[in-house]
Amino acid sequence: MTEETGGTPLFKKILIAVDGSNSNHVAVDTGLALAKRLGSNVTALCVFDVGSYGNYASSDGCSPERDYIIKISEESLAYIIQKGKEVGVCVTPKIVSGHPYEAIVAESENHDLVVTGTLGRTGMRRAIIGSVAEKVVRLSKCPVLVCRSPEE
Repeated sequence: MTEETGGTPLFKKILIAVDGSNSNHVAVDTGLALAKRLGSNVTALCVFDVGSYGNYASSDGCSPERDYIIKISEESLAYIIQKGKEVGVCVTPKIVSGHPYEAIVAESENHDLVVTGTLGRTGMRRAIIGSVAEKVVRLSKCPVLVCRSPEE
């Protein structure tokens, strides 16, 4: 996958959205394999969703819930960093807070490709919760590769 002019990689900067779930491992593995093959730079983005945890910060900015969210985010990034080392791809980690699709879309402006997973929810659960992957596909500033776990 190179551009027709000059042989430079089409996807020089790949953003892999990570959330720590087992279903996200397919996206991580796929994104890293693609980066290895193309010689791309990888940023792993973990968004801790402020909407899912309500008012989790106390007046001093600390709370057990916030600490737990940060711990999960760090574990998610540690997973992709380790997988990157195993395949020979350097991964730059990034944690942000906000609504996942908004943060991923904002970060897509700085990348050539977004790789994300999907839980594959359908019906009422999808209508109520919404699909982060779907919103990213519709609003991203660059192409998006959506990976679905085979057991989903």
